[in-house]
Amino acid sequence: MLRHLINPGLELRQIQPQDAKILFAVIDANRASLREWLPWVDTTKKLADTEAYIKTAQRDFKETRAFTCGIWSMGRLVGIIGHNRLDWGNRIGFPAYWIAPEAQGQGIMTSCCKVVLEDAFKNLQLSRCLIAVATENFRAQKIPEKLGFTKVSTLKKAEWIRDHHVDHFIYSLLAPQHRKPAGAKS
Repeated sequence: MLRHLINPGLELRQIQPQDAKILFAVIDANRASLREWLPWVDTTKKLADTEAYIKTAQRDFKETRAFTCGIWSMGRLVGIIGHNRLDWGNRIGFPAYWIAPEAQGQGIMTSCCKVVLEDAFKNLQLSRCLIAVATENFRAQKIPEKLGFTKVSTLKKAEWIRDHHVDHFIYSLLAPQHRKPAGAKS
């Protein structure tokens, strides 16, 4: 996915080198709230760190290992969404996302996730998407739950954030063609 217009005020665009300054500014302005659940925030200290991240994201896209889009709301970059990893051997995508606090609670992330999932199943032909969310990150858990994911497990000590481990809930969503109809027997 290089670009997707969701509605007149909301679009996803593959993150580009020219976005580095604005992306770093969004991270820097929201550092205190983002660092609660995102371990990379503390290592993103200068513009060069964001430039390196974008360079890696572009390499991963070119090698079809992942993709990263900026979330643009009313012309402003407000977050990131994409697949942190694409496991082609098993046809599994690993969507990940974050959004600046001022853009939360407006349905932006749910809309963006729907587009990423549709792309995953329709265009990328993935059979499943998995999302990992910290067990205490209640806001982030709402997204996969709204979108029909099933909580399949808990991964203990899944991630190190600042000074402690956090557990993750693992959510799974099968591609529509692999889902059983409601009420069908196993």
